[in-house]
Amino acid sequence: MGMLQNKVILNEDGIIEIVTSGPQTATSIELMGREVDALITSQRATGKPALILDNLLGLGAVGADGRNLVVELAKRLDYDRAAMLGKGLIMRFGTNLMLRAVGQSYRVRYFEDRDAATAWLLEKIKKS
Repeated sequence: MGMLQNKVILNEDGIIEIVTSGPQTATSIELMGREVDALITSQRATGKPALILDNLLGLGAVGADGRNLVVELAKRLDYDRAAMLGKGLIMRFGTNLMLRAVGQSYRVRYFEDRDAATAWLLEKIKKS
């Protein structure tokens, strides 16, 4: 039984998409953080916005050390906007707690609808 693969890709909308699969550890989160950081750097180098879609639909359990690292990455990474995509009350509750810890609600939001998340991420580009 192999580990499910997390993926960090630049999707067709020009959004850095993180696709989580299964339980996460601080190590797996750190690796995803590094991939996101590299994509942010390349987006910045080409004058494009750094938009993140954190697709949590396949997410498993995350320990306290993992959650703390997510908060740290959310504060540290140089992105313009990040949308967290999840499902259900528990996910919404946990995500909202994390967003409060990050203290950057103006640029991080939680969605249960992928189209709404994408529209919110892209709306800023159209204005500027």
